[in-house]
Amino acid sequence: MVQKIEATDVTEEEALNAKFFERADEFIKQANEFCQVEKGSQIKPAEMRGQVSAAMLFATARFNTWVAANGFKDGNEMREAKDQVMSYVLQQFQMMLEDNFDEYCEQFENYLRFRHNEEFHANKHDHDHKH
Repeated sequence: MVQKIEATDVTEEEALNAKFFERADEFIKQANEFCQVEKGSQIKPAEMRGQVSAAMLFATARFNTWVAANGFKDGNEMREAKDQVMSYVLQQFQMMLEDNFDEYCEQFENYLRFRHNEEFHANKHDHDHKH
C-alpha cells in the first residue's frame, strides 16, 4: 500500500532537496541527449561523452562565476575574494564527485550494464574488430 504524503508533511528543506535533484536530473538528461552519436558519425561514444563532459565543466565554471559575481559590488571586491570563492566551489565539487564516484564503484555493474551493448551498436559498421 502506498502512503499518500500530504503537502504539510514535507518540510521546506525536503522540498528544496527534491527541487535540487529535479534540476540535476534535467541537466543530466540534457547531457545524455548531447551524448547521442548520430548514425554514420565517425565519433565514438566515449569521445562524445568526453566532449559533453568538458562542455558541462566549462558551463558550470562559467555559471558559478556569474553567481559569485552577483554577490560583489565590483571587480576589485570580487578579485579579493577569489581564493575564498574558489575554495568553497572546489570543496563542494570534490565532495559531490567523491560521493558519486563511490556510488558508481558500488553500483558499477548495475549502472553500466548497457555499456558494451551501446558500443557494439555504435560501431557495428566497423568489421575490423580488435580484441
